[in-house]
Parts: sequence; structure tokens; C-alpha cells
Amino acid sequence: MTVRIGSKPFAEQRILGYLAYERLREVERVRAVDGIGAGNSLSNWNATATGDQHLYWEYTGTAWLQLPPRHEERITDPGLLFERVQADANSQQLQLADPAPLSNEYVIVADAGWAEQTGISTISDLAAFIRNGGNTPGVAVNEEFYHREDGWRGLAAYYGIETVSGEPFIVTSIGLTYELLEQGRVKVASGFATDPQLGRATVTVLEDDRDYFLPYQPAPTAYAPLIDDHPEIFQMLAPVASALDKPTMRALNSRVLLDGVHPFAVATQFIENEGLDDA
Repeated sequence: MTVRIGSKPFAEQRILGYLAYERLREVERVRAVDGIGAGNSLSNWNATATGDQHLYWEYTGTAWLQLPPRHEERITDPGLLFERVQADANSQQLQLADPAPLSNEYVIVADAGWAEQTGISTISDLAAFIRNGGNTPGVAVNEEFYHREDGWRGLAAYYGIETVSGEPFIVTSIGLTYELLEQGRVKVASGFATDPQLGRATVTVLEDDRDYFLPYQPAPTAYAPLIDDHPEIFQMLAPVASALDKPTMRALNSRVLLDGVHPFAVATQFIENEGLDDA
């Protein structure tokens, strides 16, 4: 039996893909095929729904807001959100396994010194600071966050964040937002909750005090006929998913993004260290 495993191209997704790849290589009569690192959310979802690809990890918040049938209703309870996404998936020849406990939601971060100086600790504080005549800070966001409906423009409308023309607003690739922050070119940036850069003393995460960002728990997402015939695939992935809390995922991302280790090596070492190759 062939199981084609995919992922999106960024580091965390590649790690998750290789965790599934390594784990499923332990299943008798399974030939895991590496298709990891290509395509966006929609292309991976569609390829898995048609059986052109058999498995990848999707985030619950992304599936709810961005993937067919797409919803505008805001659900901030992780369990309820998973149930609703699972129902959508089942209607499209997809099945979702139980998600990892981590949530890799978007975060808004600020230069720590600037945040302390201005007294800004929440996204509401940021919006109020600008509305009340404070100097609009430079902002850097990653390209996907800028274009997604649940990204910058939705956030700005939800919190009433105003922007002033002439201030730097930079749309760039994932990860470079932190470098622009470190260089002092901006004071505010977008990121993800499992980014290893959040451990820097120079970075402050602004609290999402009005719960704009939904839970984004990664769940193994598979072609339903495959799981119907081989439920052991999800059974094998269950201990992997349950081991992935936020600090753990941040540490794995650090190995790739900061230490330069290949995602395959990071995933393999994690499987061995956790004893999952024997589970």
C-alpha cells in the first residue's frame, strides 16, 4: 500500500510531514512516499480529497476559515472548532485525526523596548495608541498573512487599528519579519505562536485580548477511503500528535530555522528520542 505524504513548504509543516513519513514507515505493508514541501493549504486539501495525495497536516483554524466550504462564524473553543472542521472534511472524502494539543495561531509581536516605553501589551493597546495620536509604528507582516481574510486586514478592522500613510508597512516572507524588527526598521510584526524567535528578549508578544485569532491545531488530514480501509494509519500517528505541545513544536522549529538542521533529521531524531519508533 502506497501512502503519499505532503505538506506546505514552511519549516513546521515540513517537520510535521516528516514525522508522519517516519512513523508510517513502521507500518507493515505501507510504502510511504515523500511529497513533502509543496503547495499551499488549498492545493494540499484538494489533492488529499481526490486521493492524488493521501495525507498531510492541516490547521483547524485554516480549514474553517480558508478551505471549502469556508465559514465566517468565529469559533474560539478548540474542541468545537475541531468537530465542525471534521464534519466539513467528512463531506469531502477527507478524515481528520485528533489534533495536536498545540495551537500555532498568528501572533502580533512588538519591539520589547518600544512596547515597554509606550505601555503597549495587548493588540487593543496598540489600536488605542494609534487612535489617540501616538506615532504609528512601522509594521512588517508575512505575505500570506497580508492576503488572507483572517490576516492583517481582518485584524485591523476587528481591533480598529488605523494606519498612517508614509509609515513603513512591509510585506515580506515568513521569518524576515523578525529580522526587520531586530534591525529597528519596524516596531510591530506578524509571527506564529510556535516561532522560536519568540524566545528573544527583544521581542514581546502582544496579547490577543479580544480573541481575534482562532485555534490553529494541526491535525493529520487524510483521504477518507484510505482510513476506512486502514484505520491503523491514524492509530500510528496518534502518539506523535499527542506529543506535540507548543514548547515542543517551538523547539523543533528552532532546530530547523535557527540551527539549520534538515526537517527530516529533526523529525527522525524526535521519533527516536520520544520512543515513538517502538510505540
